[in-house]
Amino acid sequence: MGTRQLEGLREVAGPGVLTTDATVLGAYFKDPPPQLDITLAVPRDSLELADLAAAAYENDIPIFTHRRGLLSAEVAKSGGVLIDLKGIDDIVRIDEPNLLAFIQYGVTFERLKEELDKLNLRILMPAAATSSSIVRSYIDRDVILANGATRPYQYTTFHAILADGRLWMSGTDQYTQDGHSEFREDLGPMYSNLFHASEDIFGMPYAMKAWIYKRWEERRVTAYGFADAESAIAAARLACRHDQVFECVVADARYLGVLLAGSPDDADAMADGLPPWNVVFGFDNHPMLVDVWDRQTAEMAASCGGKRSDGELARLMQGKFEWPWYISERAHYRGAVTTIDCFTFAGKAAGLFGRVAGMAEGYPAGQVAIPSYYGAAFYCETDIYHDADDAAVHGAWGDAYKALLAAGAHVNRPRGEVAKEIYARMDHENIRMIRNLKKVMDPKGLMNPGQLMEGV
Repeated sequence: MGTRQLEGLREVAGPGVLTTDATVLGAYFKDPPPQLDITLAVPRDSLELADLAAAAYENDIPIFTHRRGLLSAEVAKSGGVLIDLKGIDDIVRIDEPNLLAFIQYGVTFERLKEELDKLNLRILMPAAATSSSIVRSYIDRDVILANGATRPYQYTTFHAILADGRLWMSGTDQYTQDGHSEFREDLGPMYSNLFHASEDIFGMPYAMKAWIYKRWEERRVTAYGFADAESAIAAARLACRHDQVFECVVADARYLGVLLAGSPDDADAMADGLPPWNVVFGFDNHPMLVDVWDRQTAEMAASCGGKRSDGELARLMQGKFEWPWYISERAHYRGAVTTIDCFTFAGKAAGLFGRVAGMAEGYPAGQVAIPSYYGAAFYCETDIYHDADDAAVHGAWGDAYKALLAAGAHVNRPRGEVAKEIYARMDHENIRMIRNLKKVMDPKGLMNPGQLMEGV
């Protein structure tokens, strides 16, 4: 970045917002080059973010956003500005009567939980998170632990700063900013269906109105053991189709051992003591209704061959349901974890698990299925546990995804080579539309340049 360009950013940034310190910047990159040519910006509010974006755009400075994980060396040598939104972190408002929380990007699940606990409220937690930011996780469409009986999306509207510094608000907020008609995302013009999963190619989401939920008088978690995945998934589908549960998770013994234990030895010991497959149900409502649901789900589980096995598993899962499940936390088992995930119908889930297990043969693996929208589909994830420096695991990962695609699975958030393969099959008119919209909203191509969506 040239001196004149850097001065343009400094004119609009407050003290401490910008840095070119190699030590600080190095933490953002997997393999930082010896000479970094990028400036980090950590704005503290949306106005500062807008000013930084406008200044960068005016001075032809590429803008990169830190979304999750580590960035490539190409970004480190780009001469651009890397914007991390973690400093925009106000809980703007908790709207208890309407069960909405207006939160900014830097607000984490853990921090909002602390505030909601005081009000006997809760936010739904992700089951495979790569970021602690609620805004990032929900925009990324991370699967939610209570997906079986709640909305497929956990926010109503969001606010973003576009590439050139303009403010964008989705849904009804376009009619009345921060007004009271904020319950529906689909009332009014918006780009949100393109915006999420676009990897911030149009702008930077910095705030959203997320759904929150009441805690009821009775909280109960139950568990059932099954001999195979097919029977366990059938029981979970029955319970969700009959609207019996709040949380519902189907998982094999190894997945639960790694999830719930703190060390490899403890994980193995726990897995050895569990049935091959398990279904865990969470209930949250009036005591009489919870009793009815408990009894009915017990009958459904039994009809599919399940045996009740509450005890320690139910107790641990009740605590685990209160917190986000980060993929990185499962790395304790072998040093690293690689995930393979998709959506499919209940009847195909067990077969797809078998295909993936075959491709990952030789690696220890854990598998989990979470019903989506009353059991209409299931999110299916296989975790491959491996050494951090194992290069061969990428081949197994790619082969597993090819097998899933060949079987008709839906990949919700494709990455890397898988994304390229999916978009190669996509209607090119669809991609052309997105490219044209990108040109309208970012004519200079400075916002996350060279990227339309991952793999395109």
